[in-house]
Formats: sequence, structure tokens, C-alpha cells
Amino acid sequence: MRLCMAVLAAAALAVLAGDPPDPKAEWQKKWDAAVKNAAREHATLAKFAWSRKLYAVALEENGKAATLDPSNADAQKGLGKKNEAGVWVDDPKATVKKTNERKDSEIEAAKSAVEDKRKAAWTKIVKEIEGVGDFAAKNKLADEEKKSWQLLLEYDENHEKARKALGYEKQDGRWVAPDDVAKRKDGAKKIAGADEGKPDENPSEVERRTGWKLTKRRSAHYFIQGFYSDGEITELIRCAEGARTAFLETFELKAEDLDTVVDMTFVKTEEQHGKFIDTCEELKEKGAFKKMGGVTLYHPTPMSECYQGGGDWRYVKDVCCHDAIHHLWAMHAGDVGNAWLDEGLSYWFTDRLLKSAETHCIQFALSGGGGGKSWDNVLDWRGLIKEMLATGANPDITEVMEGHINSLNAKKGCKAWSLVDYMLQARKKDFFKFVELMQGGAKQEDAVKEAFGVKGYKELDEKWREWVIKTY
Repeated sequence: MRLCMAVLAAAALAVLAGDPPDPKAEWQKKWDAAVKNAAREHATLAKFAWSRKLYAVALEENGKAATLDPSNADAQKGLGKKNEAGVWVDDPKATVKKTNERKDSEIEAAKSAVEDKRKAAWTKIVKEIEGVGDFAAKNKLADEEKKSWQLLLEYDENHEKARKALGYEKQDGRWVAPDDVAKRKDGAKKIAGADEGKPDENPSEVERRTGWKLTKRRSAHYFIQGFYSDGEITELIRCAEGARTAFLETFELKAEDLDTVVDMTFVKTEEQHGKFIDTCEELKEKGAFKKMGGVTLYHPTPMSECYQGGGDWRYVKDVCCHDAIHHLWAMHAGDVGNAWLDEGLSYWFTDRLLKSAETHCIQFALSGGGGGKSWDNVLDWRGLIKEMLATGANPDITEVMEGHINSLNAKKGCKAWSLVDYMLQARKKDFFKFVELMQGGAKQEDAVKEAFGVKGYKELDEKWREWVIKTY
């Protein structure tokens, strides 16, 4: 009898106490609250921007608010929506201004005022999301923790706790994503283990033309000569062969594919560069080439020439890999795509092979559309891309993908690299189809539509943007 009473009493206490809280359910409540609060901050920023006649900024903030919390009425109305039976639909009577209407002399001050408000708002958002992430970590909710930190990084790129929790590693003072850390280590191994060729003592055609005595080495796919030591030329041979291995792997080609030998000449001074061009029979417009940092020819003999000038040895290696990719792409795909693809691919590979992207076939870093930012370290590019998106400085995708080589300034060149990054990491099969369609004669935007299943460049830009926000 006493035992039965004890069991009943314990059961009654359990009923009164209720079930222990479910950590996942608690996290969800915290998450929902944080997201709604973040949306409110964005909507408030939109109102402030609107009051300063920064209508494009207001539209951007309302868009972010509605994405975070579709039930946010202020944001939806700011986007020109109305609520019909619980669903937000376009309101034909709404007036949505999309262009800033401040005078040029006033716009910077107005944007600065918005930025001050944004910093304060984002500080609050970060603090709340950090609490959500900490709760997930404490309760060992791996997926929920990852989701929390990913959202937090949209508001604080350098949040150390979030970066480390997501597996980022610092390199040269920059945070590098775990996948990129692994790929760069793999790229370094490809170069370190590549064929280093053998010394070639036979006089070369360049030596015959110039009267120079150069250090020369030859591998299965490259003949490299220059005003460098045998050890340095050996390193360049490895760079080129390592780039070839990485290219074959990325494009899923066989070891015997793309086996044409490429001649590469490396000189140190502008004077040597000029003499190379003066004696190069394949070049017609010699004056134009003298103003460039080097020469790349695909026919009749694939060849490259580069002069070091004020660059360091890191730069010389970067040129070697960069030009190797140019040649490999020409061998593989032919004359398809525009400048963005040729340059973007070379940057994409040198990033993985050498953690660099220093070869500027375009006027890339200084006044060429850099917006006062330093674009000289590829490890900064992901953050700069996100900053461009956040500040409305995102280059028009049509200008990037249809632009001539000389039109690709810093921002456009960086976006070209990022478009390649998106296509090869998130849409690789679609990218291969895109290339195949152009090889068959399709125009670039038509190939984009068919391969990526979009209406055109603008929709591709939206897909890329969504991926960047989640990934970088």
C-alpha cells in the first residue's frame, strides 16, 4: 500500500513539473525571435533611409527584412505589397521608388547617417544571434549551431567565435573557409609533387633571336626558360605542371588530354621585355605589347612571356600558373565565352594553387574601379564581394559577362572570379553544359539560359547573389 502511494505521488509530481524542456524547441523559439527582431531592425533602417530620400537603400533594407520575416508588414508594404487573405501580393496602387533622389553633394552625408544607424542595429542583431548560437552549442545542436553562426556572419564578418565554430582558419590575417583551406592545401601538394622537368642545354629559338643565354628546363608539357637560376626555373615548371593537373581534375579530363607543349619565357626587366617583343616574329603590333606585362599567344605555337619588373617571386609564380590556365582553357574550350571567363578561371585556379591572384591582364587594382579598396590579396575577395552586395556597389552582370578585357576593372574582375567560383562549386554540371553549348555555337546569354535554367543574366545574378550570401 505504501509503495503504491509513493508511485502515485511521484507520478503526480511529474505531472505538476511537466516534461523537461526540449532544447530544439527552445532553440527554435530563440531563433524565431532573433530573426523577427533582425527583420524589424532592417525595416526601421528602411524607414530612416526613405526619410533621407535614399530610396534604393530603403528598398534593399525592406528586401532583407521581408526575406528574414515574410510577415513583417512594414517591409512588405515598402516593397509595394498588400495583404490578401494572409498572402502578400503586388499592390498595383503602391508607389515604390527605386532610385535615390539626393543631390550629389548631399548623398554621401545621407549614406553616412544611414551607416551609423546600421552599425548600431547590427550590433544588437549580432548580440542576440550570438546568444542563439551559444544556446545551440551548449546543447550540442550541431545543425542549429551552424545555422546560427552562418546568419551572424552576415552581420559581423570577423566574428571570431562564429568563424572558428564553422571551421574557418586564419591565413595571412584573413579568415578562410574550411573547404578553401582543404583545396588550397591540395593545390599546394599538386605543385610540390609536380613534374620538375629536366635541364635543356640545346639553344632555343628565343636565344637565337636575342643572343641571350637563358636557363632552360623541359617537362612533358612545358618548355620554360628565363633569366633565373635552375632552382627557380624548376619551381616554375612545377607551377605550370601543377596547374595542368588541377585543371584536368576540375574539368574531369584524362591524363593524356591537353598534351600540347607550351613555351614560356620569363625575363626580369622592361628592357629585356622590349627586346623579346622586338625579336618576336609572331607579333605585329609591337608597341602595344611593350606596354603590357607580357605576351600570350595561342597560335601557331602556344607561348607566353612575362617580365617581372617590380613584382616579387610570388608574382612570377602567379604569372606562370595564370598563363598556364589561359593555355589549358584555350586547348580545352577553344574560343568560347568572353574575357570574364578566361580571367575568372585563371584567378580561381591561382587562388587554390598559390593563394594569390596577382597577374593583372586587366587594370585591376589601382584606379580601375576599386572604390578605394585594396584588391591585391585574393583572401580579401570574399569579404569585398559581400561588402559590394551590402552597399549596392555590385557591378552589373551584363557588363561583366559581355565586357571586353579592358573593361574589367577591380570590382568587375573580382565578380568574374566569384561567378566562376559559384559555377564550379555549386553548378558544375550546368557549367560544363554552358561551355558545351557555346562550343556548339550558342551565344553566351542563350547558353546561360539553357544551361542554368534561368531567364537570362539578371536571374543568374540573383542565384549567384543568394549563394554568395550563404557561402562567403
